[in-house]
Amino acid sequence: MLRWLKGLFGSSATRPAETAPPARAEDADAPPPPFLRREPMLDRNQQLVAYVFSVQTPGAMRGHAWRAASRKFFDGALIDHFAAGDLAGLLAKRLAFLPLGPGGLDHPRLERLPRQNLVIEFAPAADTRFDQDGERDAILTRLSALRDAGFQLACGDDLAGRGLPEALDLAHYISLGEVAEEAPPDLLARCRRLATSHPDAVLIARAIDSGELYQACRQLGIQLFQGRFLTHRELNPANKIAPYRMFVVQLLNAIKRQADYDELAGIAWCDPALAYRLLRFVNSAAFGLRVKIDRLRNAMAYVGRDELYRWLTLLLFSSKDNNPLDEALRENALTRARLSEKLAEGRLSAKECDEVFVVGILSVIDTLLEMPMPDALAQITLPDAVADALLRRDGKYAPYLSLAIACEESDQDTIRALAIELGMDADTVNRRHIEALAWTMNFSESLADDPSDS
Repeated sequence: MLRWLKGLFGSSATRPAETAPPARAEDADAPPPPFLRREPMLDRNQQLVAYVFSVQTPGAMRGHAWRAASRKFFDGALIDHFAAGDLAGLLAKRLAFLPLGPGGLDHPRLERLPRQNLVIEFAPAADTRFDQDGERDAILTRLSALRDAGFQLACGDDLAGRGLPEALDLAHYISLGEVAEEAPPDLLARCRRLATSHPDAVLIARAIDSGELYQACRQLGIQLFQGRFLTHRELNPANKIAPYRMFVVQLLNAIKRQADYDELAGIAWCDPALAYRLLRFVNSAAFGLRVKIDRLRNAMAYVGRDELYRWLTLLLFSSKDNNPLDEALRENALTRARLSEKLAEGRLSAKECDEVFVVGILSVIDTLLEMPMPDALAQITLPDAVADALLRRDGKYAPYLSLAIACEESDQDTIRALAIELGMDADTVNRRHIEALAWTMNFSESLADDPSDS
């Protein structure tokens, strides 16, 4: 069984990208290959500062006799992604949390991982207790060794009631767990207790599902927040698209009706800030121009209509007040869009892949504008296939979007079911997920404002 499992995360160069290894009779009970899941984490300023990466044990294995062994293997698969350098580039720009069980702490490659911005989170199964002295001592010794080796540590405050209170003394970050169902007075009491007993630890709240809960937890002194609130905001049909965004919508529609570049530039100059952003975009490192283009009309012609349309969708995320929450949403949308596009590569035409990217970007426009999706899209001229994917999760683009969203929000079983529909294995999806995230980090950096212009 282990030989079969190890093959699941081997080099993609040694086997076809889309083909899973054949199952053998003796592997009938083997755990299915794990899929990488990425969840954003925001700080008190609504800035996206971290990602939590996990390869959770599939539902079918949670009550299995091999649960501990399979969790150790899945932890090893997660560690191997970082040890191979696949995700290491992320660490220069964001914190990365790696939830590991007891077996994962002993992985031979764990200490090879970079120390910068990497947080090892000790996250044993919820029903695990540490009542035996030998086991407790071994875990605490290992956690202490990792901290002494320069790693940042995280753990849940529930470990204090599960026989391992000393783990909190070693932690730089303490998770309060899923706080949505907890009574506010009880949560406040926990925060105060931890602020007194562990004043240097950063508190994390999870399962934050609304902006209201985020603000409430922020008032309690919690510093980091993980949950669906970034991509799920309260929607109001009465909301209107802001004027500066309407100029972007007018440009998108003009491109679809094949307006000439003089007309496109004229629309953009109706909002000088928009024209400036477009010029900066074309002259950014993302395009690698050797000679700066000063005329907007020439810049648009250089980019071309299809590429211009693709990137104008990003300017919908621009705001007059540089809202960090919108910037965090843009980063999430970029990764979702790029992953959708990468999943479609080799299956759809280049033009269709471009449209899949646009589907990914626009899949959060309801959240961005805080209005229902039909209302948000009503004023944008879209190809039928794009509209079908966004409004009905139907059509040829929908499966790629659904799988990309699942890699952010869903459990292993849901991700696997969607991947099977597309004929993809875990290795293929994971590689493209990592590539998409790395691309987003690099692209966002290339679009960063030049300090000299501040």
